[in-house]
Amino acid sequence: MKKPLKKLAKSSRKLDGWRREQAWPLWWKKGRLDNGAFFEALDFDGKPVPGSVARVRVQARQIYSLALAWKLGFRKKSLPRKLQHSIDRFLDTCLGPEGLPGMLVDIESGEMTDPQPNLYVTAFGLLALAQSRKVLGGQDVDAKIERLLAAVDKHLAYPGDNGYREKLPANTVRLQNPHMHLYESLLTLYKVTKDPQVQDRAENLLGFVKDTFFDRQSGVVHEKVNPALEMAAGDYEPGHSMEWVWLLGWRARLFDMPLDPFAVQLYEKYRASGIPEGEAPMCLTVDHKPVDPTRRLWSQTESLKAHLTIAELGPPDLAEEALSRAVKCANTIYGKWLNTDCPGTWYDHFDENGAMIAKDVPASMCYHLYLMVMELKRSAKKLRKKGFA
Repeated sequence: MKKPLKKLAKSSRKLDGWRREQAWPLWWKKGRLDNGAFFEALDFDGKPVPGSVARVRVQARQIYSLALAWKLGFRKKSLPRKLQHSIDRFLDTCLGPEGLPGMLVDIESGEMTDPQPNLYVTAFGLLALAQSRKVLGGQDVDAKIERLLAAVDKHLAYPGDNGYREKLPANTVRLQNPHMHLYESLLTLYKVTKDPQVQDRAENLLGFVKDTFFDRQSGVVHEKVNPALEMAAGDYEPGHSMEWVWLLGWRARLFDMPLDPFAVQLYEKYRASGIPEGEAPMCLTVDHKPVDPTRRLWSQTESLKAHLTIAELGPPDLAEEALSRAVKCANTIYGKWLNTDCPGTWYDHFDENGAMIAKDVPASMCYHLYLMVMELKRSAKKLRKKGFA
């Protein structure tokens, strides 16, 4: 294990240097407006893409990304004031009458152009506030979090521990992805508060997701179910399966419990697919046939986090292979996806033949990339301490 760990440490240093020296300075300077809002995307020269309408989820993700950057040492003195400004702007312009975030906002005027409440966007609003609590202190942020959770319970929660409506009015299908990110936001909130009620809420939500979307027969996470909560057979997204591997690993670390066996089953399914590292496709059938063979960067960041999870917490007979896969994945992300002409940008989308098809550099990826590098550094350090070196 010594050689793979040295390679992992080298990959970690390269990606951390990219984040600190290239990504953070670029997006701090070019990705924000003076009014506290954030641009939807930059072009491949590092300039804001024209257009004033942005997704509200991007505003929330960028608040989270700023708070995470502060935690990791970026602009410790000046960032909190800018972060508070952005949170105030978000809460003033992106919440509808229900107290829930909408879908689209004009980042110049502050007017919501699509105010429809949405669970996915709300989950990232909660994630942003939870992470910001570490920067700004508890009392004021806690009040904002409590109001948002109360709005979720009032308008989006189904009776009992039966999941949530994805939007208002409710869908005719139930979606996995918003529930996953709400779970992530609750884990983040628990990490900064250690509130047992938050843990209970997270565990209840996970119980619903396990019963509704986890398919133990095929070893995948289904993306949707019908109103009767019956799984739609066939397709799955490897990126989301790997994201769940990481989330279940984080749960194990936070709550001091064993890794859920389904995380290993999800990982085994990924191994059986024969996916090259750093090249995970968007969607496959359960027997590994391509549905959407294009590649997105976020699927690769989540795959790397899953490899690290299995190397750290999974069965011993998978540890060395998972570590080797993590190194290959990290090197592909650095050498292909981040290898652009403008430092601090990335290629977000390739087709099945390897042609780059992204039109710009989406700001939504800061969340995935910053968290990926943080997990890479943390896991490399943990693996060394466990005596693998």
